[in-house]
Amino acid sequence: MFYKREVINVQVSRRVLWVGAAAYPLHNIACVTTVKLKPRLWLILKRVGPWGFAACAAFMAVLLFSSGGRVALVELVAPPVLAGVAVLVVSVLVRLIMAVTRSRLHRLNIETAGAPYAVLTSPDKNLVAQISHAITDAIDNPQAEFQFQVENFHVGDTIKQFGNQNTGKVTR
Repeated sequence: MFYKREVINVQVSRRVLWVGAAAYPLHNIACVTTVKLKPRLWLILKRVGPWGFAACAAFMAVLLFSSGGRVALVELVAPPVLAGVAVLVVSVLVRLIMAVTRSRLHRLNIETAGAPYAVLTSPDKNLVAQISHAITDAIDNPQAEFQFQVENFHVGDTIKQFGNQNTGKVTR
């Protein structure tokens, strides 16, 4: 999974849940859930794929042609080009391995009378569960106030379709 990180504050103050700059009145919250996100291998391969495949094919071709009795490809192509291809292959493989073996992310979803919102995503399952329990406790307890600082991971595309600065869908 490819994502952007940011540190946000999650707090309840005066019966309002604040997640960063977004405010949710506690009396409008219908459901609080947590969801485990798993890396999608096909999406990872799709993003890394074309460059990774080309670099691996070029590197394998260099290895095959340099080890025969024929004219070696190494003699025909400059060494800096071969070094660049090798660095590209290694970086693609490292990025692929890191994406696949990365820890699972846990998302906190807030459902209001309207559509559900994914308010934060974190690799810390216990922290997401603790925030979920604190929110549900605050719904029942009018005096409850709390604050957490969470490293939020934004997963997927950014879509902004309201306000006077509508950007539509921004993909990476």
